[in-house]
Amino acid sequence: MARPNLNPRGESVLRTLIEAYLEEGEPVGSRLLAKRYPESLSSATIRNVLSDLEEESLVAQPHTSAGRVPTERAYRYYVDRCLKAQTPGPEVEERLSAALDGWDLDPEAWARHAGRTLADVMGGVCVALPLPLTRSRLARLEFVPVGPRRVVAVWVGTRGEVEHRLMDNVWDYPDTVLTELGNYATAEFSGLTLAEMRTRLLDALEAGAREGESLQLRLQDLAARWPDDRSDGEPPVLVSGLGRLGGFPEFEDMSRFRSLVAAFEEHGRLARLLNAFAERAAEDVQLLLGSENPYLEGWPLATAVRTVRLGPAGFVTFALVGPLRMDYGRLMGGLRWWSGQVQRRQER
Repeated sequence: MARPNLNPRGESVLRTLIEAYLEEGEPVGSRLLAKRYPESLSSATIRNVLSDLEEESLVAQPHTSAGRVPTERAYRYYVDRCLKAQTPGPEVEERLSAALDGWDLDPEAWARHAGRTLADVMGGVCVALPLPLTRSRLARLEFVPVGPRRVVAVWVGTRGEVEHRLMDNVWDYPDTVLTELGNYATAEFSGLTLAEMRTRLLDALEAGAREGESLQLRLQDLAARWPDDRSDGEPPVLVSGLGRLGGFPEFEDMSRFRSLVAAFEEHGRLARLLNAFAERAAEDVQLLLGSENPYLEGWPLATAVRTVRLGPAGFVTFALVGPLRMDYGRLMGGLRWWSGQVQRRQER
């Protein structure tokens, strides 16, 4: 659908309606609009503007006698054109600051604590995903001997993450061969994930490649023995504050709330969501409205995604999820401030 083409009055009325709805939580009638609108407008003029907004699919009327409510399309227009992120006040800053330290000790435990804090302070549900090795892309690979028939594989990712894996060196490769294997992998497979590197090695061997065949064989043996991140195969998705969604009017219906809870219990679905937007969210908060989130479509939800770097410990991607009727200025401002503080702590 083409972007709405509103004149200044139409945009101003839409903004007033959205902000009234965010505060009141009830359909907004022309009388309330007239009171809140900064200029004096007749009821007839307001009704005409509302009719135009309805034709643009920006407002809807739940019942014939009710006022209007903003649509998903209206929220997107508002966020893109009217939203101003709010700097959090001292009280909110103090509460958010409780989740700034400890990332260098245990990233997963820190992500769990930070997720609880964000859910509590910002509202809604917080989903966190520490970056697993399976999503990391190779920048450099090294093999370091640490004893008889033992070696540490050091995987350095393209975004600065570092992973260490203790492995068996059952062939007792000497230091020179281990160095050569690391250099070969770095040159040939830069930018690939571990799974992609394994696949590329297998493809090369099946094709009967001659050049570097001995190195490929040895590297394939090592890659095959690389320990997986999790033996149970479950992605390390951390969910906090799920019960809060039941308190929103949008989810008062128990069957609807149960179906939403079931969606959040599908950790594979949540991991795909966070991985899909992790890279863009490393630059700034990514805000997904309703159907823009393909992993939680069908529910009137807003999802704010942000990835924070934890230095050598890797990355964690967070998603704050709540109803479309959210205070977007507070949400965006708070999440930007908090993630900026996390980055600054690491630069000291």
